[in-house]
Amino acid sequence: MNKLIITSTALLLCGNVLAYGEAGRWSSGWGQGTSEYTAVVNQQNNLYIACNDTRKVSMTATVQGKEYGSYAGQAFSIIVDGSQYDAPYETESRVGENNFFDMWGKLRKAKSIRILTADGKQLALPTKEVASVLPATNTPEFDCLMWDQ
Repeated sequence: MNKLIITSTALLLCGNVLAYGEAGRWSSGWGQGTSEYTAVVNQQNNLYIACNDTRKVSMTATVQGKEYGSYAGQAFSIIVDGSQYDAPYETESRVGENNFFDMWGKLRKAKSIRILTADGKQLALPTKEVASVLPATNTPEFDCLMWDQ
């Protein structure tokens, strides 16, 4: 019985993440100490970024219903206006941290954003509202940690 309740709860929570955001644009939200940023194509295709002040940034790309990224077991890259960032959620090194900050700045000005998965799938993401949704890294609203505390 407990397994059924846990499984049902997990499915409901996953559905909420996938349903978060409006198709064709970037959006943000905040809950339980976490800033959430999402670029949604549709329910089967999106990018989810979670930032808070106690855990390092995490990112999940869902492409054709399959998850990639921080906790998914398969990596993805983000290509912003032709610049490719491999596993941009791997920030626990100086190089990873610098790459994340560079990518974030470019995302805010992007004309083109694509996901490239480890198994070769590609997804074009919207750019609508990205500059107003993602806070600049030098503002108090930016709370993405590069390292767990």
